[in-house]
Amino acid sequence: MSGQPRPAAVRGVLFDMDGVLVESYEVWFHLIDGAARELGYPRVTRAAFHASWGQGVDADVASFYPRHTAAEVERYYTAHFRDHGAHLKIDPDGAGVLARLAASGVRTAVITNTPHDLALEILAVAKLAPEVVVGGNDVAAAKPAPDMVVKACAELGLGADEVIVVGDSRFDEEAARGAGVHFVGYRRPGESRVESLPAVLELAGVVA
Repeated sequence: MSGQPRPAAVRGVLFDMDGVLVESYEVWFHLIDGAARELGYPRVTRAAFHASWGQGVDADVASFYPRHTAAEVERYYTAHFRDHGAHLKIDPDGAGVLARLAASGVRTAVITNTPHDLALEILAVAKLAPEVVVGGNDVAAAKPAPDMVVKACAELGLGADEVIVVGDSRFDEEAARGAGVHFVGYRRPGESRVESLPAVLELAGVVA
């Protein structure tokens, strides 16, 4: 599917969480490897983890824990995420960018393959407060399916031609394009590209 043009007036911004607002790559590596050890599976190599990065819990089950259910693995993740919280990095610009967007009347959402309750916990630790959070277990199919983008738009009351998706992976790009939404690559190619969160403000028409 070809890319969508950037809306003339951006009324909503949908952010991916991991790799954009926070950096939890190392948290997830230790969490997923720890789950494998505790649930009786082979250790997860860094190469295998890197290849899986950004996928949802269902895909984690298929990749690493085939004898367990997604619900069981999700419970483990939620219970043990804080065990590895020292590895969580928070973008210092995130809270200010969300606040500036809100003050300018631009709606905000987070769309993440992380399960909903765990996503809320991570955002709370990071002191980030988007209007809407759509997690991987809130829709029938996680990213790269477009379901999350469609649901966030519905909850914000906005059309696909009024929002942009900001993400750092092919999962985000495919989800945005599948929903007919303009994709902004965060430090990667997209229909637009930004190198920092404050640069999103300019794309959304928010000026100092």
